[in-house]
Amino acid sequence: MKPSDIIQRIIRHDQNNAVKTAAFKPGQIVSGKIVKLFPNQTAEVQIGSHKVIAQLEIPLSANIRYWFKVEPGEGMLRLKVMESADRPGAAAPAESLLRQLGMQLSRENKMLIQFFLREQLPITGETLKVASEWIKESRTAEDGLRTVKELIIRQLPFSKDVFSAISSVLHGDSLSSLMGELLEELKGGSLSSKGQQIYSLLGDLTKTSREKLGQQAIYRLFSEWLNTKNQASSHTAFQLLKVLGLMPGEMAEDAALKQLMEGSIQNKPISHVLTEILKANDSGNRQEFILNLAKLNGFIAQRSESSGPAQTLEILFNDIRNGNISFPAEKNLLNALFKSALSHTLNDDLDQLLSDAYGIKQAAVQAGRLLAGEKPLAAAALNLREKTKLEELKNSLQTEANLTYNQRNIHSELKRIIRTLGLSHEHDVLNLLKHSDEGASEKLDTLKPLLMGFINEETSYIAKDAAERLLHKLTGFQALSQESGPLQHYIFQLPVSLWGKISDLTMQWSGRKTEEGKIDPSHCRVIFYLNLEHLNETIVDLQVQNRIIKISVINEHKEIKDLTAPFAAELKENLLKLNYKLSSVSFQKPESAGGSPMEKDTMTSIVQSNQFSGVDIRI
Repeated sequence: MKPSDIIQRIIRHDQNNAVKTAAFKPGQIVSGKIVKLFPNQTAEVQIGSHKVIAQLEIPLSANIRYWFKVEPGEGMLRLKVMESADRPGAAAPAESLLRQLGMQLSRENKMLIQFFLREQLPITGETLKVASEWIKESRTAEDGLRTVKELIIRQLPFSKDVFSAISSVLHGDSLSSLMGELLEELKGGSLSSKGQQIYSLLGDLTKTSREKLGQQAIYRLFSEWLNTKNQASSHTAFQLLKVLGLMPGEMAEDAALKQLMEGSIQNKPISHVLTEILKANDSGNRQEFILNLAKLNGFIAQRSESSGPAQTLEILFNDIRNGNISFPAEKNLLNALFKSALSHTLNDDLDQLLSDAYGIKQAAVQAGRLLAGEKPLAAAALNLREKTKLEELKNSLQTEANLTYNQRNIHSELKRIIRTLGLSHEHDVLNLLKHSDEGASEKLDTLKPLLMGFINEETSYIAKDAAERLLHKLTGFQALSQESGPLQHYIFQLPVSLWGKISDLTMQWSGRKTEEGKIDPSHCRVIFYLNLEHLNETIVDLQVQNRIIKISVINEHKEIKDLTAPFAAELKENLLKLNYKLSSVSFQKPESAGGSPMEKDTMTSIVQSNQFSGVDIRI
């Protein structure tokens, strides 16, 4: 089941109140029935399920249905009759209205008119003409009609960009799949500065926890391999890199260093000097060797924050110049020289280098599996030194990564993802304009504004299309998150890194506003939808009333209640620390066997929470 289905379930209740929240505007066309006539050409008119007092331009008959056009004017609603919808021998309502608007009597236009009438949506000629064109471009007519309806009842701007954004949320692919598509299109291409930033952000957002841990391990192994202070540890790290498949098992260390040097695209001057040193040594040109060694020493001295690497090269430079070391230099000496130079110059560029030159993704997955004990056969083939190194690496990374999933870590991670996606972009721009903050501009360097800039650059059509669809997805969630009377509603989808997969976490927050305009944490409702690795589709409905929490979990897993039982006491205790009291945790299963939990009708009641109906009609 597509994650977009959960969004349709969440907002379905808002669509049922279309007329309740719709505002009449001049030019709109409505179907109404005269209920009562009053003096001065005023009447009670029933429009949909509601009755309003309106000013009529000409006398009309009671109990007759008419097509009305809303006229401009202050105060009372002004209606101009277009035609009697109940006139004997008149054409069908849809055909009659299409003729009056000068539109073709096509099957699509009839279906569009009938949809507007059935859903009691306000109609204008311009709205119908524009909507007709949009629906032709939609995946299906039904998808297009539902999107148009959402624009109208939420009173969103009736533009193609907003239509595309809402359609992407309601009917499009998941956020993580769109990010994966764009990442694939950008891979290996010649990218602009914005393209490179997008590629880096998407790469981080689409990595699984296993891949992240494995990549950290690979970076650590590369660093230890290039460390010349401990030869034994350096050799062990080099052998483990071979085990992970980052280089052929038969490759010698000097060949591996040469490959790393040639892939150092972000350090072209130093890479060029290292190449010249190698050539001079092979040809026996001592003068060129010393000259390029001096250049290398100068490059590193300029970039070095510590004197270690520069001192090592300085000593080597003086020893060869003074004849203390024989020339041509031996392989071990050259390897030490290259390690010393590369370990210093690749600190900032290792991520880019390894991604381009080594295809690190698959190796990172293998490293993560090895660290987690998921590949016992591969681990069994390691010697004692390699096993010890692997265990040390595992303990070190777990400590540094702080992989204990407490509420602080989860809270900060969700905030980081929201900020990285750029879901608060407009808010950050407004803050930047109001407050002159030197660090505020860095907050604007997020995915959404980067996508906006990227689609205006010269790039491939496929990459631009993928970027536009991802941008529409992000914008759509922003448009659906809005205020409704005294309530606030936020609906968004985030890519969440699980151990072996990326899943889309869909969330709905709703609650009354505090004086500061924020959701009241003492009275709110939160619905989570997540497709987990082992429990599959899972919905958590969390209701908070006066800081008392009731949790409902919907999942098809038969043993979920028993699996979660050991954590109940800890959950209750941790909530108390946050000044919340846990009332109950209940578990539900889909009513019928098979299918997705979100396909069950029982879900409709779950998402219809704390809705504010407001006044009947705003005039």
